[in-house]
Amino acid sequence: MCDTLGVVSGGRALFAKNSDRSPNEAQITEFHPARVCKERDLAATYITVPQAKETLAVLLSRPGWIWGAEIGVNEAGVAIGNEAVFTKGPYGKPALTGMDLLRLALERAQSAEAAVDMMIELLETYGQGGNCGYDHEFYYDNSFLAIDQNNLFVLETCGKKWVVKRYAAASISNRLSIGLDGDRYGGGVCDFRRAHTDPLFTAFSGSKKRREQTECALSGLKSVSDAAAALRTHEEGLQNPFACGSVSSCCMHFGGVVGDQTTASMIVSLDGGVPTVYLTGASLPCVSLFKPYRFGNPARPPVAVPGDAESDRYWRTAEAYRRALLGKTLPQSFYAERDALEQSWFADASSDAQAMDELLARAVREEAAFYAKYDPEKLPATPVKKAFANNWKKKNTAFGTLFGATATHNGKA
Repeated sequence: MCDTLGVVSGGRALFAKNSDRSPNEAQITEFHPARVCKERDLAATYITVPQAKETLAVLLSRPGWIWGAEIGVNEAGVAIGNEAVFTKGPYGKPALTGMDLLRLALERAQSAEAAVDMMIELLETYGQGGNCGYDHEFYYDNSFLAIDQNNLFVLETCGKKWVVKRYAAASISNRLSIGLDGDRYGGGVCDFRRAHTDPLFTAFSGSKKRREQTECALSGLKSVSDAAAALRTHEEGLQNPFACGSVSSCCMHFGGVVGDQTTASMIVSLDGGVPTVYLTGASLPCVSLFKPYRFGNPARPPVAVPGDAESDRYWRTAEAYRRALLGKTLPQSFYAERDALEQSWFADASSDAQAMDELLARAVREEAAFYAKYDPEKLPATPVKKAFANNWKKKNTAFGTLFGATATHNGKA
């Protein structure tokens, strides 16, 4: 489950997404340079498709075991985020996953419109399907928000059927949203939302409240700080997300009977030049910091090149800190300092490649010093319900088994 939003205005565009996945699923951030492809076939997550003659450079945020990506941007200034949507099905056999469609479009498309057309062509040719769950089976169809500096499109699907609508500003969540007002339809014009929505799974996803949160943010979405605030939104009345799970929060916290957790977040600023990307490289944007990265710069954590385990290690180390916050209360000074640090980085962001590389290195250093000031072992405890504690105990046991000694906080298991 996820939330994606974007705004296009006057040749500038802002894109933001939270990726909500299993709490134990590491999400890595990788930079893939452009290349001329000698191989004829490409192995996606479940199936093989013909490879393109050339691919564009892409920055991807993806679950480590999936070929495709949850979030990404390419050298042409196209950014895409996908969402699981729950339709009346049945869901397809293993084919291209929604994440595969996203990555293929970013590798091949020079504009948001071309990306949408590419995903439609691939969908109609190969279909969508296959288990996309990390530690449990999870099947769904997909929707997408694709954006460049001039255009924003929402593509929603059900099997091989689809609908597209162009917007100046939009947000999507885990629910179909386009009815009879679409611009183009594949499979016949219809009230797409009404015809294809599975009402039960859609309701339990918490997407109604989450989309209301992001839609409220759209009118004021003018800066990276505004986008970060939107991605950090918790549902009204939630006093401490480290003591209560919340599937209805844009910043999703695991702990309830249903629901995942925001495992990665990305904001992209597009103005026709080189994209500027703001990354958490970690779960839970409410306690993460968005660090500036100039697209195409040398990879340094949380960004890695393919085959380098640094991004994965960065995510796991950060996750250990977040697990140590369970059942604790953070002081308001934590959030004030978080915002002040980010503002200093945002203010220093520029188009200069070397300056931006130095800024990312500085941000990572200052982030580490910031977290060291707030040792979870010294924070006040807060009561948690037994079910919340038990749900997290199971995840933490599996987390330790999967990641072993690397999953430590301050050197302590």
